[in-house]
Amino acid sequence: MIKYLILSLCLVVLGINIFYYDFNYALLSAENRISLIGMLATSCAALLIIIFILSEKVGKINKD
Repeated sequence: MIKYLILSLCLVVLGINIFYYDFNYALLSAENRISLIGMLATSCAALLIIIFILSEKVGKINKD
């Protein structure tokens, strides 16, 4: 249950970082650097949590 809560929190933070990203500047400009780092970090965290959830499901299937 807590995994899904953390995953939803990651998605909320990712949405906030996308909201603060300014599309008028270049992709790697200094104005967008913080939001890009935040988007990358939360994407990695969400991906790790998804992998963990899937590995638990596979482990449960193999155990049976």
